[in-house]
Amino acid sequence: RGLAMAMQVTQLNDVKVYNLTAGKSLPQFLEEARKKHHSLRKDEDFRKRVDIIQDFEFNIASTRVAVSPDGEYLAATGVYPPEVRLFEARELGMKCSRGLNTEVVDFRFLSDDYRKLVFLLDDRTVEFHAQYGFHHRLRVPKAGRSLDYDAESCSLLVGGSSSEVVRLDLEVGSFQSPIALQSMEEVHQVAVNPALPVVSCCGDKGLVESYDLRDTAKPLRSLRVADPEDALLPAAAGTSGDHVTCCAYAPNGMFFAAGTAAGVVRVYDIRSSKPLCERDHMNGFAIRSVSFHTRGPDSKDLLVGSADQKSVKIWEAGSAKIAASVESPHTINQLVFFPKSGMFFTANDTQRIGVYFVPSLGLAPPWCSFLDSMTEELEEGSKKVVFDDYQFLTTDELEQLGATELIGTKYLQPYMHGYFMDHRLHARLKTAMDPFRFEEYRKERIRQRIEAKRTMRTRVKVGNKVQVNQSFHNRLQADAEEGGTEGASKKRKAAADRAKALLNEDRFKAMFEDADFAIEDKGVGAEAAALAEALPATR
Repeated sequence: RGLAMAMQVTQLNDVKVYNLTAGKSLPQFLEEARKKHHSLRKDEDFRKRVDIIQDFEFNIASTRVAVSPDGEYLAATGVYPPEVRLFEARELGMKCSRGLNTEVVDFRFLSDDYRKLVFLLDDRTVEFHAQYGFHHRLRVPKAGRSLDYDAESCSLLVGGSSSEVVRLDLEVGSFQSPIALQSMEEVHQVAVNPALPVVSCCGDKGLVESYDLRDTAKPLRSLRVADPEDALLPAAAGTSGDHVTCCAYAPNGMFFAAGTAAGVVRVYDIRSSKPLCERDHMNGFAIRSVSFHTRGPDSKDLLVGSADQKSVKIWEAGSAKIAASVESPHTINQLVFFPKSGMFFTANDTQRIGVYFVPSLGLAPPWCSFLDSMTEELEEGSKKVVFDDYQFLTTDELEQLGATELIGTKYLQPYMHGYFMDHRLHARLKTAMDPFRFEEYRKERIRQRIEAKRTMRTRVKVGNKVQVNQSFHNRLQADAEEGGTEGASKKRKAAADRAKALLNEDRFKAMFEDADFAIEDKGVGAEAAALAEALPATR
């Protein structure tokens, strides 16, 4: 198997998240090797790279990714050109690739494996693919944004930029009467309950409307997800903060999650209109994808994964306690979990599809069970998120600095009830708010320089007198003069050189200036002993 760069691990609150697609793709490695004229065999990054699935990438970006119901196949769509790629999980490689006429908006598996697929394209086209490839194509009345499939009634539902949800009976092969929405004028996502004959549609006005698929003429009770205050919050371009952008049902059909354009996700029990809990992403981006997840086959813990364009947050459905978090440098289009495991995928605006593994969420999938033992061995390094060089600011402090427009950008990191900002940017903003602060800083620097010069003044010496060890200084001067006379012996000259070194070197000046270095005078014998230590012994 191809193993692109060692696995990078991010640790936050003692939860490790392994990024299995960090680093360069294979074409990037080849291009770099060609430019530098070196072999990839000697490239350490290339030798340590990890490709869980070969060719799990596109030329430009990926738009959607999905896992087949039997867990044996993966499908992903991307650009450019528009295409769909099918991967066989057990072979860890691509099975086939099919070109499409236009970009994919959404798609679904119609069978347990790869044999039947349906694609919603951005030219109002719905394409059906079989094992052998393209099968049939038809057009829907309005531009679609989401589709879902109800296996019990063989109905395909398409929602989009209209107040109706298109229904197709795939068993008969004909259109059915559309579902007329009560209050909403557009649909962002359609979700079918896996346990009940109910379909829910989320869209504008902060509403989620649900209908019984056995009789769509009688709508069920509408659910208001977005609060009126959400309309005042910043949201993505082209939408209001009270739009419900995505929704999903839990596998047991008893819980429902919906995300808003204001970056808030709320979880409901379908028997109540009161939310069980909610999670705010705190960055002003609209929620793009939401889904439920369980830790393992025997686990009853229900988790919620929500993604905006810059981050993925995984949290407990009952308490909203964060379980894992991932920040992405690239725009995220969709979040998909591999069922009952610790792995999830993200479709990104970059070449490689994001693959992440979180051991605390569950074991690795059966087709890559080797990850459980590799995670510790191939760990490149732990990157703990610590804000040492950052300044913490609340929303009020941001308003005082006039930096509220930076919310949602890379310059602010959401944390608790405020944000972290780089201390250099914070200093520049404070300088801009207080233009006279630099003048105060300049005056302070001048004062410090003057004080430094005052402490470095040279002492004025009168004659040959010194302040400390005067007799010792005189003896050294005498030795230095005797060594310079004509006919002096080698020993006298060596003693003169040592005496000159003591007198002239800066490191010995303190001996004749600082009282702490004074030699105690205890008579002729003590002075002679001190002199004997400083001068070489003579016979």
